[in-house]
Amino acid sequence: MLPILLIESANLTGFSWTRMKWVDRREIVDAAIGHVYGRVYSGLDEFRADYPNFNPEVRYWGSWSWDVENGLLEKLFGLTRYQVRLPEEIVMVDVDGTAQFTRGDSSCQSDGVCPITPPAHPQQGIVGTVQYAGPNYEPAEDFSVAWADGATGSFFKSGHCFAAYTDAPGLHPLVVTPKGAKPITFRHGYGFHVAALTTETATGTRISQAEFERSRTCNAAARKAWPNFGEWWKR
Repeated sequence: MLPILLIESANLTGFSWTRMKWVDRREIVDAAIGHVYGRVYSGLDEFRADYPNFNPEVRYWGSWSWDVENGLLEKLFGLTRYQVRLPEEIVMVDVDGTAQFTRGDSSCQSDGVCPITPPAHPQQGIVGTVQYAGPNYEPAEDFSVAWADGATGSFFKSGHCFAAYTDAPGLHPLVVTPKGAKPITFRHGYGFHVAALTTETATGTRISQAEFERSRTCNAAARKAWPNFGEWWKR
């Protein structure tokens, strides 16, 4: 009976049997930040440069996301995860300190997920390319780019590549309209992103501001260093 009690006590308090210790909360936060902002921040110290007033919260009990329970049965059966609240989402991190997936923050008393917390100096910058859909995924060199909701900003286009930037208040999706096709809406968070847009899909990931600045003239060397989204993508 005593060994079982010891095992369950360890499970109920977030003990990592793989590492034979309780993983430090700072390591759990750094894992969550790396999962969401991997190309932007190396950990909490760099994150705080843009979010000086935001302190990531860690929970082992209870849940900020109604989609993922974090209760007694999960702990007793070893389905153990921490939840880390970041400005835009909840990150699930296992007891070994490995980030697994994200969920929207649904703890607010309203429909849908909670509002996103902006950084101290909100900016949005997107670089990417535009293509038509398969099977050939031809580059779309004739297209328009605009921020939604009438936000002002700067734009640059070269061939089927573009760069867009705004520091207008609020979070604004980017709308790209290839000639002869319906508008493509790229929804994203604050900061900087690289995007691969087709008339059927809009895929992207976060990048650092430095990477955005290197890429905003659509030069070939910077585009070669972009993360890959698929064999169909013509950079």
